Amino acid sequence: MTEPRSTSPANSTASAAVAPVLVAPVLAATELVFRRSSGFTLSTPAFALDAGESLAVRGPSGSGKSTLLALLSGELLPASGRVFAAGSEITAASESERRAYRATRCGQVFQTFELVASLDVLANVLLPFRLHGSLTLDAAATAHARELLARVGLADKQRRAIHALSHGERQRVAIARALVTRPRIVLADEPTGNLDPALKRAIAELLLHEARTAGAALVVATHDESILPLFDGMLAIGGGAPQ
Repeated sequence: MTEPRSTSPANSTASAAVAPVLVAPVLAATELVFRRSSGFTLSTPAFALDAGESLAVRGPSGSGKSTLLALLSGELLPASGRVFAAGSEITAASESERRAYRATRCGQVFQTFELVASLDVLANVLLPFRLHGSLTLDAAATAHARELLARVGLADKQRRAIHALSHGERQRVAIARALVTRPRIVLADEPTGNLDPALKRAIAELLLHEARTAGAALVVATHDESILPLFDGMLAIGGGAPQ
C-alpha cells in the first residue's frame, strides 16, 4: 500500500526544473470515525491502495468490517474523515453522485451474493447495465461478461438458472458481476464465508487474480485467518492493532 507520491522525468535538470507529477492512489481514506445511535463506534487509521493492490480487513463478527466497506462505497458517510476513490472525494459527493460511483467505478461482492433467482447466470452478471441508465448494455459489454464467466470457470453455465448452481459457483457469478463494469475499486464482504477450506483459498485467489488483472484496488472484509497471507496489506479492527 502506498501514499500519494511524486515523480519527475529522469532527464530533468536544475536549469530546466519540471514540476513533479502527483500520482494519486486509486482508493484512499484518512482516519475514519463512524457512530451509530446504538453506541457502536468504528475508528480506522488512514490507508491507501494503488491499482492492483489488495487489503484484507480483519476482525470478528460485529467489529465493523461491513460498515467500513459501506463507508468506502459511499453507502454510509463518516462522522469524521474522508474517502477518496478513483480521483474523487466520495465523502463530499451528493447522494446521486455516490450512487453513480457504485454503479460504474465500484464493484461489490456481497455476503449474500444478491443474485436474482429469476435471471440466468449471464443476465445476473449483466444486471448492473439493466439497473443503471448511465451504463450501456451493448455487444461489447455482453462479450466482456462472457469473458469474465469463462475466466471464473463458468463458460458452459451462462444460461444456467441460479438455483442450479453450487454455493461456490454462485460466488463466482457474484465476482464476475462485480467486475463487469470494469470498476477501479472492488469491495468484497466475507467472500469465503461458509466454504470448505480448499474452496476458500480458491475463491480468494480467484478474486485477487481478477482484480489485479483488471487493475482494480481490492478491499476484502474477512474473519478467515487462512487467506490473510494472500493480500498485500491487512487492517485489523475491533480490538486488533492496525497493520
